[in-house]
Amino acid sequence: MDTKVINILMVDDNPVDCLLVKWVLEKSSQTTGFTIETAESLADGLACLKRHSFDLMLLDLHLPDSQGIETLQETHSVNPNIPIVVLTGLNDERTGLEAIREGAEDYIVKGKSLKYILLRTIRYAIERKQTRKLREETEVKSRFISSVSHELRTPLSAMKEGLAIVLNGEAGEINDKQHKFLDITKRNIDRLGRLIDDVLDFQKIEAGKMEFDMQENDINEVVREIQKTMSPLVNEKGLTISAVLDESLPLASFDADKIIQVLTNLVDNAIKFTKKGDIIIATSKSNSSVHISVQDTGHGIKKEDLPRLFYEFEQLSDVNNRKTGGTGLGLAISRQIIKEHNGRIWAESEFGKGTTINFMLPIGK
Repeated sequence: MDTKVINILMVDDNPVDCLLVKWVLEKSSQTTGFTIETAESLADGLACLKRHSFDLMLLDLHLPDSQGIETLQETHSVNPNIPIVVLTGLNDERTGLEAIREGAEDYIVKGKSLKYILLRTIRYAIERKQTRKLREETEVKSRFISSVSHELRTPLSAMKEGLAIVLNGEAGEINDKQHKFLDITKRNIDRLGRLIDDVLDFQKIEAGKMEFDMQENDINEVVREIQKTMSPLVNEKGLTISAVLDESLPLASFDADKIIQVLTNLVDNAIKFTKKGDIIIATSKSNSSVHISVQDTGHGIKKEDLPRLFYEFEQLSDVNNRKTGGTGLGLAISRQIIKEHNGRIWAESEFGKGTTINFMLPIGK
């Protein structure tokens, strides 16, 4: 914000106060530019507000045509997004607090103290308004995403159940060709379900609403479960998956379901980017942390792509420069989950030789 010109509308019927504000801003600001347009009445101020875009409004509540505190409501009805700082001639804290309750960002008492607080008050008022607006937009977006995702889940569940009935032969016999195409449909329904889950998880993380059940758990047990669960997918692609475990590891404090989610994402990525070879999940102790790694023999990641690996909605290209499937949220969600555990996650890769994703979890509570 320091390099941006701040456009201010000052509504005040006292020309001396207007000159004082201009002088104070010119003297106190070294890096920020200002433009100030003045209006002597509320009507003129509202007319200016309709014609032009301003970053902030300095408003005197005691104008000849104003209704005191109600002036704030009238101003916000014209432009609900503009931050307002009230200028008052009386050092009346009650009036200032009432103005803030009615939507003002702050209030300033006219006088000698103006030169010490004006610039700071203007900057804070703009930042507070922007932060509040961003929070409101994020909340609206979160509610929309949550609503749409849950609405998608209902027909998806019905499709999945119906498909399972047909595949199991409960609705009549099906031939091999039909079974093959139904299997393809089932895999795509499962994939769509995972995409919806990723979007919902990311929305929870953004809103700070993802809950964690921290317990002391055995990380090796989690790795064994992942190895067992992911083996069918690994074998289907002609790969092998193995676990190299340090059986002397102490318990670590983590949410088992969330770490299973992280490891599932990492192994799923390893499968996606590996055409032949092995996937190895390893555990070891590193100082006061448990170290977990997922290593593959895939085509690796280019050095310039590594910094983008854990960003949301990023999809790295494969060796043929084709984008892989998915939302690009899996690793971003994994990073946030590890961060919430006070751990860290990083990648090591050599293009053409494979990738290792590592993460650390603190030992004990």
